[in-house]
Parts: sequence; C-alpha cells; structure tokens
Amino acid sequence: MPLLIYTVQPGDTVWKIANLYGSTVQEIARHNNMTNPDLILPGQTLLIPVSDNLRETPPGSLLYTVQPGDTLYILSLLFRVSIESILALNNIPSPFTIYPGMLIVLPPNAVNPFLPVQPGIIRYTVLPGDTVYRIASRFGISVQSILGENPGLVPERLFPGQVLTVPIPAAATAIYRGNPNRRAVALTFDATYGDNQTVRLLQILRDNNIKATFFLSGIWPMNYPELAQAIAREGHEIGNHSLTHPHMTQISQAEATNQLVRTNALLQTVTGVRPYLFRPPFGEYNQSLLNIAARLGFLTIMWTVDSLDWQNPGVAQIAERVVNNAVPGAIILMHQGAYQTPDALLSIIPRLMQLGYGFGTVTEVLNP
Repeated sequence: MPLLIYTVQPGDTVWKIANLYGSTVQEIARHNNMTNPDLILPGQTLLIPVSDNLRETPPGSLLYTVQPGDTLYILSLLFRVSIESILALNNIPSPFTIYPGMLIVLPPNAVNPFLPVQPGIIRYTVLPGDTVYRIASRFGISVQSILGENPGLVPERLFPGQVLTVPIPAAATAIYRGNPNRRAVALTFDATYGDNQTVRLLQILRDNNIKATFFLSGIWPMNYPELAQAIAREGHEIGNHSLTHPHMTQISQAEATNQLVRTNALLQTVTGVRPYLFRPPFGEYNQSLLNIAARLGFLTIMWTVDSLDWQNPGVAQIAERVVNNAVPGAIILMHQGAYQTPDALLSIIPRLMQLGYGFGTVTEVLNP
C-alpha cells in the first residue's frame, strides 16, 4: 500500500482524511505514532496509507502533494533524490510545471524527512555530563515525567548521543536567559540570507574552542547546504528560525505550523539534525505561536542581549554593547550576515573570558 505525505488542512480530522484516501483512523494513528488521533494541527504533516488505485506507483513508494512554494529543487533536497528521477517517474515534461495540489510519486529510494510529531514532546539528544535530574531541571519538569516517557530507561546508564523523549510543560513560555547561577553565556547567530560571514565565524569559534547555536531559516540551508552541514559537523547547535522569515503573528496557525514543520524537514535532510529550539523571526510572538511551537516539540528561544550587529554600528559599539550587558546565563543575539560581527567577536570573546565567563550552546547554558 502506498504512503502519502499529507499536509493537514483547516477543518481536517483524522476520520475525514482516512475516508478521503481509503484508509482507517487506526492505520493513520499507527503510522504516525499517535496516541490521540484527535490532536492534529493544520499545517502538520501525516503519513497516510492510501488505496492502491489512488495512483499507480512502484512498490514501497511515497506520494507527496505539492505545497505552495515547492520547486523540484526543494523536493530533491527534501527527499534526497535527483530532479531527473522525479521527472522520469511522473512524466513531467518540464521542471517548471509542478503546482500546489499536484500529486508526485517519489522514487523508492526517497527518504521521508517529515517525522511523526508527538504533541508536546521534545526529541532530546543527551549531552556529555547529562543526568536525568539535570535534563528534568533544564526543562522545568520532573524526573518521573521523563522516566514515564521513556519506558525501560536506566538513569545510571545515560550516554552522549542517546535520544530521549522529553515532555514540554503545558504552559508555553519564551526563554530569554539561561541559568543565572552559572557564569556562562551562549553566542547565537540567526541566518536567513547570504553566506556572508559564516566561514570566518566558524573559524573564530573553532580557534577559541567555542560551540554556539545557529538559528537557520529553511531557505538558508536550501541555498547553502554545505555551510549548514559545516555548522553541524563542527558540533554547533542548530535551531529553527522559520522557513521564509515571515511575521509569524500575522499569518494563520496553519501557515505558522507549516513554517516550522518544513524547516525542520529541510534541516533534518541537509544536516541530519532535528532541532527542538525555535527563534521567531523579528523576535515577534504571541501566545498562539508559543503554543503551536510547544505542541510541535519546540522551546521558543529569545535573547538576553541584542548586539544590534545587524545595524552595523561599528565593531567597537557591538563589542561594548555585548560585554557591558552580559550576565550569567545570557543568550546573545548576533547575525551571520552582519559584516562587522566577526571583528566584534574577536574583542567580545577574550573580554568575556577575562570577566570569568565560559561559553556554551543555548541548551548548555540552560543547564542547572
């Protein structure tokens, strides 16, 4: 039976989708690890077993419904297949003739990056030095809640790289600062347009043995996949910064969901990382967006110190603003596209070190 990657539409229910495609609620729930089929969000993706007569497909194929903004290049990037193989399998005469709503058959070797979403659950990768207690404290939950989500987990046998499911507190909030009792700060870089200073920033961070957090808009790894891979390869943390950097409080809930889901799919495919940190474009959010992000398994991360590097006020001014406003647990906002940022970093890093600060990713500065 073919499987369709379906984007939930406003007004959809699992029962309605099942009837539309000749499936069942039970089968859809099973393929998507759903404990409550009533909890779906417009813009979310589901894997739907469909009837064989929907479209003639090779055994084991995936079907995909083209979404607004899709191109064959995006589909090739998302599913790790060639444009030529998509064209051949679908008898598409021209790469420019796909359109929203079009049903595409993907080659059998396609990799589905749209992983099932368990509402309110983070997929957390254990860091060196982590304990269940420290993880629980970091996310403001109980040890028992982590043990309950991970049957068979032996707390004494955690190891770096192990993936745990971690529930997010129901009251969604934005995080502006890490642990105020640890003298550590997180350097964060937002990336949407241009490769700009990325290579030099990575070199500066490497030279100082610092791991930072990069919040990537989906269009950035689309345009610079090698740089996104370099960020991940060097051990930096990657966060979700939306797909196209819209004003997310001014779009529908379905569009906001789609922005987060598709960006994570791209980042998963390009970098192998499935982020659980989200920074809203322009720093704009409301409670609705916080709730959507939490439901999709994201913590919303803001900042303690805005370097204002995007204004290019001068290297000295950027450095002074960051150093003078640094506090324990500070999350520092910078941009990989600001041309004065690398030179400012060359001053910021040693000065903060002299003041006794260490550096870590956002996750690390959240440590208890």
